[in-house]
Amino acid sequence: MTNAFRMTIGTGRGEVAKANAAFAEFAEAHALPGPVRRSVHVALDELLTNTVAHGFAGRTGGEVSVEVELRTDQVSVTLTDDGTPFDPFGRAAPDTALSVEQRRIGGLGIHLVRRMMDEVSYHRRADRNVVVLAKRLTAGMSAGHRGGKLMDITTRTERDATIVAIAGNLDSNTSPQAQTALDGILAGGGKKIVIDFTGLDYISSAGLRVLLGAAKKLSGTGNGLRLFGLNDTVREVFEISGFATILAVYATEAEAVAGR
Repeated sequence: MTNAFRMTIGTGRGEVAKANAAFAEFAEAHALPGPVRRSVHVALDELLTNTVAHGFAGRTGGEVSVEVELRTDQVSVTLTDDGTPFDPFGRAAPDTALSVEQRRIGGLGIHLVRRMMDEVSYHRRADRNVVVLAKRLTAGMSAGHRGGKLMDITTRTERDATIVAIAGNLDSNTSPQAQTALDGILAGGGKKIVIDFTGLDYISSAGLRVLLGAAKKLSGTGNGLRLFGLNDTVREVFEISGFATILAVYATEAEAVAGR
């Protein structure tokens, strides 16, 4: 079994999801620890989405190569594209202490990558952008379940709250589906939304944008948006982004519904 894979994606719709699905298969084949796999999924979603959306603006065509190598102590990822020269790590970190009302939607993706990866670097080489990432394998981590699954959303009513269970992953590919579901609840007069993340594998900044948008619309209702069931990686994303302090996060459904 090879300890590396390489693939090339284009700039069309669904190309980022294709890369994440390929990495999910690689991670399963090599029994990568769940926290490592999920962190790499987030980084791939952030950087590839950014490149596809902005690196090739104003032109047709273009490609991005994705190389993943499993080493003794780490997973190494190299992303190479022939888009506009751009150092994703050259920007200042966002202010994650702002409230829901003060927050602008977006701008968290690269910050998540910086914090969730152990090493990041950017080079301009042979007229191409080259980004290299590394995530260390920590002793004692157990193998995780297969990731990269499509989203599944179910809703039900519990007392005066709408419970929205989101399973799979909440990223650039699946966030429109979540947006549609939450917008439908809000349009129907929903005042209290409780999101069940028990079955959620990972969330990227695209998913955070959906949550922030819903929280802004519910702000001032006295109930707002409540969440529970975060795994370690989702909780890490919330802490890095500041969402752990601006959104109401609970341990259980009962506590979320009751608001205690």
